[in-house]
Amino acid sequence: MAARDRKPKGRSAFSGLSVIASAVLLFMVALPTFITLTVGLLPSLVAFIFDRSPGRMMARCVFGLNFSGVAPYILELWQDGAQTVGGATQQIFQPLALSIMYGAAGLGWLLYLAMPPIVANVLNLSAQRRVTELRKNQRGLIKTWGDSLIKEVDRSG
Repeated sequence: MAARDRKPKGRSAFSGLSVIASAVLLFMVALPTFITLTVGLLPSLVAFIFDRSPGRMMARCVFGLNFSGVAPYILELWQDGAQTVGGATQQIFQPLALSIMYGAAGLGWLLYLAMPPIVANVLNLSAQRRVTELRKNQRGLIKTWGDSLIKEVDRSG
């Protein structure tokens, strides 16, 4: 009864507001980090804008791998003490850095596109194996109980 009384979950305004507030705070406190994150996470922003499915799985998949490509450059920015706008722009406009950041996002897109068919094939093979096991059990039951079992099942089913 309690499950029926629950309202469906929707997007809350608080989550969008918290992202904007965090971005503004990061902009004011650590501008080089903000610049690196903004340029590096552009593919995630595009995925978030275009993904309208419930749960936004495409955006989550792309963001996870995209962030893993951006994180080393953020850590490098923090460790070197080069928390300057010039250091951040020099770092993000290196071809290798952009290739790693956007390449990781591309892997996220590929993972999102490739996994549903793979999972469908695994589930299909599992179902086929289960059908084979059930047919084997059915043959054993028919062997034990005889053909009258088939006639009873046909009448009731």
